[in-house]
Amino acid sequence: MPTKLRFACHLITWSGEQNENPEKVIKEVAEAGYTGIEGLPTRSPEQLIEMAALAGKYGLHIVNAGGASPEDSIKYNVTLGNQAAEVPACRKADFGGPNPTDDDFRKAGKSLKDIIAFAEEYKIKPFHHAHLGTMIETVEDAEKMLKAASGLYLLFDTGHLTAAGSNALRIFDKLSDKIAHVHLKDFTAEDPKAWNHQTSKWGQDGRFEELGKGNMGFDMKAIIKCLQNIGYDGWVSVEQDQATHHNPAETAKVNMEYIKSAL
Repeated sequence: MPTKLRFACHLITWSGEQNENPEKVIKEVAEAGYTGIEGLPTRSPEQLIEMAALAGKYGLHIVNAGGASPEDSIKYNVTLGNQAAEVPACRKADFGGPNPTDDDFRKAGKSLKDIIAFAEEYKIKPFHHAHLGTMIETVEDAEKMLKAASGLYLLFDTGHLTAAGSNALRIFDKLSDKIAHVHLKDFTAEDPKAWNHQTSKWGQDGRFEELGKGNMGFDMKAIIKCLQNIGYDGWVSVEQDQATHHNPAETAKVNMEYIKSAL
């Protein structure tokens, strides 16, 4: 039986307002219909408690909390009862450049050995973000990186995979059992045929968009169906790096309405 997905809202859209006026932003996320929230400031144990209590006041759960160190991030997510936590991303600039070799992937995987072991000690899944500029830009990159780092899981970011020219749906053919967190996002290019994530100008030639308004073939409804069919029980964070047509609060509502239309 397909699982019922849980949706969080990533606060990157608010461009830092969540740090200055967190209760206002939390209230806007709750009013948009989400049950989780990602991106609140949690740089200390005291701040984690404060933000968790404030989010709880509006019926929201903090997901993928970040701490002052990778170890703190893992401990914070354990404390929150989350099943997974993000580990520091390995950047291609540090491991071979834009076209890393298999040996570069092995070196990157080895660099995460200690933090993966730390996460496993706390029975939590450590995941690496699929993100432009990191060792995981494409589906093929994800396969190589997760093979190189035993115990590593994936933050399945549909927008970054799409922007890198990958078909995000192929993750389900290759790594469906390795998805530990999801960033649901769309992408549009001024000229889809000419777009190249390594040479095109970000913002001018391409940008992240509201769900359903991309033009690079991203099939969000198919993504949601696949997540349900594999029994994915983690969080799905809706993330839009910048508001493109509405203010952040309205953007969150528009994206949630699109999700509802897909369920």
